[in-house]
Amino acid sequence: MNQPDLKKKRGRVKASLLCLLLLQGHVVHGGEPETKPDLPKIVSVRQLMTLVREKSPRYALARTQIETAQTEVVAANVLPNPKVSYGRFDQAGGRLNTQFDGPSQQNVTVEVPLLIAGQRGARKTAAERQVDVSEADVEIEYTRLIRETWRLFVKQLAEQQRVATLETAHQELERLKDIISGKENAGTASRYDVLRITQETLSLETRLENSRTEMTGVIGEMGVLLGFPGWKWQASGTLTPIGTSADIDALWRLAERNNPELEGAQRETIAADAGLERARRERWPVPSIMFGTAFTDQPYGNTFFSGFSVDLPLFDRGQGGMARASAEQHAVLLKRELLLASTRQELERSVEILTRRRETLAKFEHDVLDTLPDLQQMAEVAYRLGKTGLLELLDSSRSRTEIKLNHLELLVGEIEAELDVMMASGILVATMEQPKP
Repeated sequence: MNQPDLKKKRGRVKASLLCLLLLQGHVVHGGEPETKPDLPKIVSVRQLMTLVREKSPRYALARTQIETAQTEVVAANVLPNPKVSYGRFDQAGGRLNTQFDGPSQQNVTVEVPLLIAGQRGARKTAAERQVDVSEADVEIEYTRLIRETWRLFVKQLAEQQRVATLETAHQELERLKDIISGKENAGTASRYDVLRITQETLSLETRLENSRTEMTGVIGEMGVLLGFPGWKWQASGTLTPIGTSADIDALWRLAERNNPELEGAQRETIAADAGLERARRERWPVPSIMFGTAFTDQPYGNTFFSGFSVDLPLFDRGQGGMARASAEQHAVLLKRELLLASTRQELERSVEILTRRRETLAKFEHDVLDTLPDLQQMAEVAYRLGKTGLLELLDSSRSRTEIKLNHLELLVGEIEAELDVMMASGILVATMEQPKP
């Protein structure tokens, strides 16, 4: 091979490799996900719930159940197709004109099924009731998503306040460290006191880092729950109880009307009744009317044919479909009774826990939290006057921090109990969507 041919071949190879790389790049980049939705960095709880309904892929996926159920309505409303058959008879042997005149006979028949027993209407009604069930299932899924989203929001708000509390405690320890270092220089404090306050400060820093890690974990949990990868958000708001009622009788009346699971069970009962009616209609055989013609050539002759066909229900009379529909109806009734009992029990449990946690929080705020400012001032004055030592001062600082953190835990516990009550009573979504006062 001469030199010019070799150069041309190398050029073709390079061009082929370049095209291959470009094609691979197109395939790789063509499969990239769509642009991420524009998400805020700081959100309130109401803004978060708006994101759940309008932008969350998880909620969008749940709503596809309704679309799938609606396709069954379309299928149930379609009439059965007519059937066309064609045949040809040719003289194969024997004497001519014993079966028909001419060398061949051709037949064309049209068969049209007739749903005269109301099967089509029953199928459509049953499919529409399943759409109602799917809508209830989506509402149940949405309520659970709101419950978990609200819980994570409260947890994140508490973690942010926990970090702020520990940062304040760290600043306080740094200030105490300066005081003790000054006393050491003045000869009224030992080296041990400085070392002890330093260790306490380092221990608090470790605790602070752990809290920041927990906060990062909650941020990731929210992204996984809602389907927002890489979303870094902060909670905006105040960690305060919602103010849910603890009247069990009033809450149960609300639950009977608004609880999405009870509503779903009611719709399943109606759908089961529609399924049973469909099974009754399907027991009837579907007759078909037939029209056709038979004609010959050489010589030409034509005849018209009409008739009907129907299955004889001697053995299969739809017993299987009826038994299946009856069993499904029985199961749905039992499920509804169980759900009523379990919902009532869950509501009673949630209300009792809410009542206890409210009492605990009120007592804690009155007996413990209100004394914090005086406790801090008395501890520092006593240490400056030499009436107490370093251990008592550190213990006072640690106690104040623990009291603040315990208060956060009690607040989170009461809010989560309120969420459980609203979930069981069916007012969770309504509470979130009602306008702010």
